[in-house]
Parts: sequence; C-alpha cells; structure tokens
Amino acid sequence: MSGRAAWLLAVAAGCGHTQSDVLTDVGANASHSDAGASADAGAAGEAGANAGAGFTVPALCLTDTQMPATNLVCTGLYADIGAKQVAPGIEGYAPAVALWSDGATKQRWISLPAGQTIDNSDPNEWRFPVGTKVWKEFSKGGRRVETRLWQKADTNYWVAATYAWNADETAAVRSSGGDIPLGAGTYHIPTSNECQDCHKGRSDRILGFDQVLLGLPGATGLTLQRLIAEQRLSEPLATKPLAIGDDGSKHAAPALAWLHVNCGTTCHNRNSSAKAWSTGMFLRLDPTLLDGRAVNGFDSLITTLGVTAVTPAWKGQPRIVPGDAAHSLLVQLISQRGTGKQMPPIATSVVDDADVPLVEAWIAAQTPVAGGAGGTGGAPASGGLGGSAGLGGSAGLGGSAGLGRSAGLGGTSAGGVSGGAGTGGTAGSAGSGGTDVAGGAGGTAGAGGVTSGGAGGVTSGGAGSGGDPPVTP
Repeated sequence: MSGRAAWLLAVAAGCGHTQSDVLTDVGANASHSDAGASADAGAAGEAGANAGAGFTVPALCLTDTQMPATNLVCTGLYADIGAKQVAPGIEGYAPAVALWSDGATKQRWISLPAGQTIDNSDPNEWRFPVGTKVWKEFSKGGRRVETRLWQKADTNYWVAATYAWNADETAAVRSSGGDIPLGAGTYHIPTSNECQDCHKGRSDRILGFDQVLLGLPGATGLTLQRLIAEQRLSEPLATKPLAIGDDGSKHAAPALAWLHVNCGTTCHNRNSSAKAWSTGMFLRLDPTLLDGRAVNGFDSLITTLGVTAVTPAWKGQPRIVPGDAAHSLLVQLISQRGTGKQMPPIATSVVDDADVPLVEAWIAAQTPVAGGAGGTGGAPASGGLGGSAGLGGSAGLGGSAGLGRSAGLGGTSAGGVSGGAGTGGTAGSAGSGGTDVAGGAGGTAGAGGVTSGGAGGVTSGGAGSGGDPPVTP
C-alpha cells in the first residue's frame, strides 16, 4: 500500500464524520446577497433545511478524503452543489458589520459538532470544539468566484483551504492562490501565507464569528442571542444586545465598528501573535465594554488620538489628528490602494468609498488639541537652566593665577550670567584642570575664572596656571 493510500484511509472519516455529527438546524440557500450587508441575508442563509436525511456523500468524496478535501463538495458544505443546496446542519450567519472585500457579496456558514459548546471563557478569544468548520463564499459580478474553509482538526490545529469555482459554478477545486481571470480583469485568491497573516491575529483563528460581531444589532442567522438561548456557549451571558457608546462626537459607533472588523480583528489587537501587535495601536473592541458606556477610554482612542506612528515607513506621523481627518495617517492609509502604503495591506485593491467617510466624520468631530499634532512645543529654557555657570568647581579655586595672585574668589557665575573676575585677580591662562560640566554646550572658558552662561549648561573657567583643578560634583 502506498504512503498516500495509507494517509487517505487514515482520514477516510473526514466527509462522513462531518455529515453524521451535525446539528439538526438549518443551512443556507443560493442567494447571492451579501450576508454582512443585509438583514435578509442571514435569514436567507438559514434556508435549506429541506435537504433532510436524504443527503448522501457524493461518490467523488469516497476517494477525496484529504484534510482539507481537494473538492469543495467533499468538505460537507453542499448536499447538492449543482443546485447549491446546503447540507443539513450547516448554519448561516452574518456579522453585524462586514469586512470590506472590494464590493464582493458573501455568504457565511458554520458547522459546530453536536452536543459541544464554544469556550467563551475569554470573551475576546473564543475557542471552538474540534470538528468545527467555517466557510465563506465570495461572488463578484453575479457569479461565485471562491469559497474559503477553516476546519479544526485537533485541539490546537486548524487546516484551511480556498476553492476556486469553475465558470458554470458546478464545482470548486482547491487553489494555491494568485490572480485568476474574471470578466475583463482579474481576481486575487489569497495564498496560504496571506490567509495566515490575518487569521493569526486570533488564538483560535476564526474571524468574524465573535462576541462583538454576532452581538451587535444587525447580526443575523446564528447570532450571539441564539447561541445564548440554545446554550451553545460554555459561559452564560446576558441576552441584551451589545451597544457601542459615544465619545461626545456622535460619530463614534459606526467608525469604531468599521475599524474593529477591518483592522482590529486581524492585526491591530492585543494578541501578541497579531501582525501589528508591536505597533501598539489596538483597534479591536472588547465585548465586555459594549454596554453603551462612553468609549473615551477604549484602546481605539487612546492608542490613536494624538499618538504618533512607530512603524519605520511612517514614524513620527500622527495616527489621528483630532479635528483634522486629512492630516491623519490612518485616514490617508485607508483611502489609498496600490501604492505599497495602504491599509489593510492585503486582501483589498479597492477603497471602501461608502464607509471610509464614517471614519473621517468621526475624526473631524474630535476636539482639536491646542498646538496641533504632537502637542505644544516646549518652552525655551532660560540661560543656565539645567546647570549654573561654573557649577562643578569655581574658576581657579585656591589656585594661583601664575603670578602669586589667586584668581578672584567669586568668579562663579550663576544662571548663565558671566561672573566678574575676582578683585585683583590677574587673568591666568586656561588651566589644565578645567572641566566641562554636562550640558555646558555654548559655555566659554573664562579668562581668569570668568564664565559665560551657556544655553542649558555652562563651562567652568580654567584654573590659573599652576592652580588646583576645579572640584567635580
């Protein structure tokens, strides 16, 4: 028996197990409406229950038992792929706010193993039972283009695949990613590495099926409220819908929701595996705070408003200038494509013209900070601030001026004002013991112990020839 044949037999339960361990709920129909954009889409995504127990595994899947399967139909999503009839137990859902996907319409489904619950003990990082499968299907110009799958094969192990549809939408086969022809242009199917770039921002990989996006008003299908009512979460939650509060601008909620789904769920969050974690800019919303309270203390504000970027390409530029969207780096990046300096950096080549204005309006409504971005300039230091002239030793203290006369006591100048030469003191040459006090830039060695006050510091006068060196503090 070949190694591959042995592997196929070892995972032969793949498709069959998916069909027998399903929840007896509803699936989704063939509607092309974007599940994230309309309330009707979630309801449409729950049609298909008529598939019933008559579903049989396609003959193709008896040999296509890899994990993930080579053919989409063998993943268990469709009972009849030609008729687009979703298999029994596959449940449609739609997040309250959809990730921008260049105008593509999307449908989403999940299969949760029967009798098991989602571990929601960490509200920000749900953990799914082994056997969970999540699909997202993309359509452009009225035709299906790709379907993505994430499948939990073991406790800490997920497999993923993207399936490209054929022209007549009768089948979809695994793709390695890249550009494919579509109409008069091309369509980009993400590579495995591109998928990981985004999904590693979640400990258990799944994006969009979370407490925030299923709990906010507008979510449909398998929502947070349904999960609670059907006791499919490990920790009980209040059934009241979540609500994003305001910061006084009256524009916070839609802007923060958009930033959450397009930036925060993937890269800009406090999960140290997330791609943008090191930047310190965090845009993911915490569901435990979404009870309508003011958002002024949320990460989305305190890590952006008046804060400068640390990424080398934009280092020092203000992320958000309160009251000035045009000069805010965040707006500049989400408003451009194809320059190598865009956000999100991948998975989009078209600006979200419908929703970027939501972010712009929120920023424009912020109260400007006096002094502009970066804060007000520091007040000029008066001469000698940071160290008195001559501090660190009096000029020629106790030393001879070379002619038997001491370089006058009192030759120390304070506050940057030149001290006068001591009475009767003869100006000796700058002694070898003279030292510079830290910060003494601009100070000049005084002749005979006289010192000019330096900006922010001073230089002590030289000791007279043969004199003792100045005392160092």
